[in-house]
Amino acid sequence: MAADSETTPSDPRAVPEVGAVMERHGLGSLASGAVTFPGRNDNWAGVTSTGVWVFVKKIDGPGAAGRFGRSLSFTRLPPADAAVDSPSCIAFDEASHVLVFELLEGAVSGGNLERQKLFTPAMARDAGRVVGRLHHMPVVDGTLDTTAYAWPPLDGLKALTMGEFAVCSGAQLELFGLLQKDAPLVRSVANLAAVSQKAALTPAHCDLRLDQFLVRHERLYLCDWEELRVEDPARDVGAFVGEWVHRCVHAIALKGPATDETIISSGVQALENRRPFLLAFWRGYQEAGEVTDPGLVSRATAFAGWHLLDRIRATNADRARLRALDRAGIGIARRLLYAPDLFCGILGLSSSQKGAS
Repeated sequence: MAADSETTPSDPRAVPEVGAVMERHGLGSLASGAVTFPGRNDNWAGVTSTGVWVFVKKIDGPGAAGRFGRSLSFTRLPPADAAVDSPSCIAFDEASHVLVFELLEGAVSGGNLERQKLFTPAMARDAGRVVGRLHHMPVVDGTLDTTAYAWPPLDGLKALTMGEFAVCSGAQLELFGLLQKDAPLVRSVANLAAVSQKAALTPAHCDLRLDQFLVRHERLYLCDWEELRVEDPARDVGAFVGEWVHRCVHAIALKGPATDETIISSGVQALENRRPFLLAFWRGYQEAGEVTDPGLVSRATAFAGWHLLDRIRATNADRARLRALDRAGIGIARRLLYAPDLFCGILGLSSSQKGAS
């Protein structure tokens, strides 16, 4: 719901059900000059004929009904003393899966801020507080989806269906080939899924990325609730940490041949540069409420490894082959999944951070 640089012109009039929902709720029509953002759903942002700034999303594809319902379920959470700021949903239509949100004019996504080197440790600390507040919100029966989140997709680590095979790029097939042959890695992922199912569950975003955070007038918002459910909170903590590990991998500077030594030395430096963000996030998370789950940091570190593998999969959707840095990222992800307890402190997840300034 942010008006930032990653937009292209789009005409919402090509989807008549969007206009019908807007008119029915007295919002007027969205002009043809609206812009769209990259993502798995059709979406439009702009000002309506009645002067209202809106972000409109039409949820499509597999599981659309569930994703639509979960998006609405956030608005039904009971108010808390420290609520999670998120753009307001001002209209929706269940039949067409159309959602209309307030547009935070001038807001910038966390991902864009990070790419411009404008994302600060203070913002990371705010992000930790927001995620921690979400995890401490009370769960009311029937409010949130309680379906177990089938991610990681364990079946895909054994074999791909014909449909999955057909839509994978060459690089993605290469990635799955490497993972499926790595029996210890498959066991580690399966063990993570099993341990996670036994964890104390809380409201969890379950699709946390930097792009889901919006910053406007120094205020942080969290959006995109399509996967919101009662789940293991370590998923969200691990996803945030995994985002920064992913960026560390892409920040590795190779001035010569990609040897183990050059990758490791450059990767260590990249992690040192970003560790303040991880420390700040964990500090903010602990400020939102006491962390009583002794296994949370270990599971979160393992989920960071899985998140890194998933980001490698996503960023190679159009590539024929994996790159040297992708293979370096796979190696890092393996270590986080194999032995997460060895890396919790390195990634800033330590019980000693509470109260630090």
